[in-house]
Amino acid sequence: MSSSEQKPPTVEKSHNSRTLIFIIVICSSCALILAILASVLKPKQEEAKELDRSKQLMISASLLSPEGYFLVQKDNKYVPAVFSEKEQILIPSPSIVKAKSNEILKVYQIRIRPFLTDNEGNTYTFQEKGIDLAKYLEKNKKDGFADLPLKLVYAILPNNSPQNISGSTTPIGYVIPINGMGLWDAIYGYLAIESNGDTVIGTTWYEQSETAGLGANISFPSWQKEFKNKVIFHKGATGTTDFARAPIGIVVVKGKVSEVYGSSPKADSAVDGITGATLTGMGVTNAYRDVLEKYRPFLLKVHQENISP
Repeated sequence: MSSSEQKPPTVEKSHNSRTLIFIIVICSSCALILAILASVLKPKQEEAKELDRSKQLMISASLLSPEGYFLVQKDNKYVPAVFSEKEQILIPSPSIVKAKSNEILKVYQIRIRPFLTDNEGNTYTFQEKGIDLAKYLEKNKKDGFADLPLKLVYAILPNNSPQNISGSTTPIGYVIPINGMGLWDAIYGYLAIESNGDTVIGTTWYEQSETAGLGANISFPSWQKEFKNKVIFHKGATGTTDFARAPIGIVVVKGKVSEVYGSSPKADSAVDGITGATLTGMGVTNAYRDVLEKYRPFLLKVHQENISP
């Protein structure tokens, strides 16, 4: 081969260098763009997560239906409702109207009040303890709140306009954050309880990584509705409840409650299991038991106040 047909080594090296530089520039540009997008979108993503958590909490409290419309109590039943901008309350609606995001947040701010309880069941506002709510939630949301000296509780306030709600307004129920371990990963949810500290209003699981079609069904409204009107303090064989010493929680049975407990008092604190999701059911059972046991002093105080003349 003649010298004129040979490619000089310097030319080949220069070509390879340009290719490498081009690849580095493209990769760096893509990484920079992705980093900028992630930074820009993060507040929106957090806002969306916060809205979803607010929705899930309100669903557990029966202020919002799983389908997205408001609920209000009328004649001891929950009926569809709409938010009145003028009165700032929920009013019964003859038709189903899906709630807007800004309305959901307004109702949440009016009807849901976070506060703290200690290991003796005493309660405090975040202001009384000098704790920033946003920082408290951010710091503890992963590990949960049950093991903290000051635990998180949400009060469900009556359907009154803001000017008729004060710090002394008596809640109509409470929502307790629940967390535990499912089959594959951590599970997070809410359990709403009536003002007697015992009867379940509703429950939701807003974050889980269970098997689709099996354990993931814990997030389905069709299963969650089974918890309504169950009691968290287990009754004794005679049907009475020793609130100080009774087992606490809701048991997810393997199979059907009617087959496992029949008509015994234990059935009042149990729900049907999900076929093929026994281990997830055990995780849910353990989560309710472990978390609610830490809240027992608070629940006992609430119960005593409710039955006091």
